[in-house]
Amino acid sequence: MSDRVSGRPGRRHVAGRLALVLGLVATVAGPAAPLAGAAEGLTVTTPFPAVVVEAGDTASFRLSVDVAVARRVDLRATGVPSGWTARFRGGGLVVDGAFVGPDDPPEITLDVEVPDDAPADSSTITVEAASGALSDRLPLTIRVAETVAGSVSLASDFPELRGPSDTTFTFNVTLSNDTAAEAAFAMDATGPAGWTVTARPAGQAQATSTTVAAGGTGSITVTAEAPTGVAAGTFPIAVTVSGGGETASLDLQVVITGTYTLVVSTPDQVLSTTANAGSTRSFQLTITNTGTAPVTALTPSASTPTGWEVTFDPETIASLEPGATQTVTAQITPTGDAIAGDYDVTMTASGAEANDSVTVRVRVETPQFWWIVGIVLIGATFTGLYWVFRTYGRR
Repeated sequence: MSDRVSGRPGRRHVAGRLALVLGLVATVAGPAAPLAGAAEGLTVTTPFPAVVVEAGDTASFRLSVDVAVARRVDLRATGVPSGWTARFRGGGLVVDGAFVGPDDPPEITLDVEVPDDAPADSSTITVEAASGALSDRLPLTIRVAETVAGSVSLASDFPELRGPSDTTFTFNVTLSNDTAAEAAFAMDATGPAGWTVTARPAGQAQATSTTVAAGGTGSITVTAEAPTGVAAGTFPIAVTVSGGGETASLDLQVVITGTYTLVVSTPDQVLSTTANAGSTRSFQLTITNTGTAPVTALTPSASTPTGWEVTFDPETIASLEPGATQTVTAQITPTGDAIAGDYDVTMTASGAEANDSVTVRVRVETPQFWWIVGIVLIGATFTGLYWVFRTYGRR
């Protein structure tokens, strides 16, 4: 007898009702929750799973280990070619594993050292991460190339500087590392015999090397000082850096325009004179250019005691050639109430390129007129005394 005849619902009808009930339950309860195993998943990734290096370099992979629940994760690298070395690093240590939290993943790096004799070929190394029943695998591809594109270069904003010999010449040099790997670069700078030349990383007074990231740049400061008395001319400065198997050089030059020095003195080398209070005294100075280039716009001046006056003839000197001497007359006038004694007057010659000064001692004396007046007064006094004694002495 069929189900329909017997009055009992058929199997298909029962199955349909069951599906309808399950559908209503699913609608009320929302999407099904993930399985417990998925919630405790483990993944290991890297942003750049395929890199290119040269033989003798190190390939570094920054690994990201993610978990849903904090746990210890063990790491190992498989498929490492013979002669190659693979190390996991974290926290400044070589590690075989790490304790990983879902909100605080550690920084882990896999460094693969490629030997110098590695052939130009591709190799695959697999990172295996395991924690209990959970595990993940990450294939990494390393291609060894004969020459990785890129180079190391040096450049300066101003490759030529000019000035007098007593100048410290400073060059700002940029080191560009266009290779595929970070490298530490040693630097050196040389100049002509007798010159003092240094090359340092910018802002570092003692360091002689700098580390530059792949594709990055670094700043180098090169200073050059000429020896005393160097003649005018052009002088080469050579800068060299080496690191990461690469070498770069840069040619700089310094143009010495000359040596600017002055000497202020007197024709007879005597740096003293006398003057009367309120009277003008002439005093001669010599200004000599002992340098190797002209000194221009020379102006003599004086620093005196309060109230004194000093004028010069000539007042200015347009230019003084190397080895030349110019005589200048100073008119020194002490104040009228100057007390007899020694006074210092500083004479200075200032030019656009150099200056010098000398101190002259001026002895202020009582004017001769007052000496005569004094003698007359003394004589009058004795004459008066003589007359008094002669007139009243007999009484």
